[in-house]
Amino acid sequence: MTHYADYAESRADRAADQDENQPLSLGLGLSAIAYALLDIAAAIREHTTAVEE
Repeated sequence: MTHYADYAESRADRAADQDENQPLSLGLGLSAIAYALLDIAAAIREHTTAVEE
């Protein structure tokens, strides 16, 4: 699991635990999505570099 995937998973877990604080839960969920997208971007960058070589 990558660095960003670890962050995404921990943020998603924290968001799931926030039953009473909806704004915090939404923020944590959105940050989980952002970290997941960073992980996808890193994978695409690595693939592109490998294909070009």
